[in-house]
Amino acid sequence: MDVFMDYFEVLAPSFGLFFIFWLVMRSLFRGDSGERDARRDAEEREAQAWAEAQKAQQRGDDVDGVIEKL
Repeated sequence: MDVFMDYFEVLAPSFGLFFIFWLVMRSLFRGDSGERDARRDAEEREAQAWAEAQKAQQRGDDVDGVIEKL
């Protein structure tokens, strides 16, 4: 049992640091993924609003009313 404890005492800090590093990196990657999803959604809404404004302009509608929705 002493041999196991010797190895455990030597390896535990390394495994602990690896686990902390893994948690930090996972958090960063998930945050980046969430930011990319939010940016994609915002750009999609902007593109839809722009397309709606272009259609309204072609029809001769009030473009200001469409743009104010943004």
